[in-house]
Amino acid sequence: MRHIRVIAMPPGEAPERIRAAWIGVVLPLAETKGSQPGIWITQGVLGKDRGLLARIKRLLGMLVVEQPSVAYAVDVLAAMESLRAHSPSAAMWWERHTPHLLVPGKRFCFSAACCEEVGTQA
Repeated sequence: MRHIRVIAMPPGEAPERIRAAWIGVVLPLAETKGSQPGIWITQGVLGKDRGLLARIKRLLGMLVVEQPSVAYAVDVLAAMESLRAHSPSAAMWWERHTPHLLVPGKRFCFSAACCEEVGTQA
């Protein structure tokens, strides 16, 4: 199984201290149809791009925050397990603020610019 290490603070809607907690965490890559990193359409984790204003913008044909990015896909539950070992308080923030993401099948996308591939782990 391939892994990545987060080496810089990932972009996103989470507070800076929570995003910074990912630095140094080693994450297993999700099984995907294509190669990784890949081009993914990403959305914010806090739902700011899914609210009423975002829906109105979509109806009017205006661009919403969904944009393609070159990123690595990681299963959310595996990522949370790795984060919990590295920073329990950051993991608790995710549990408290994004429970809708903490289910099987959901994925986080980490910008390729913030990560490096590491050797396989046992």
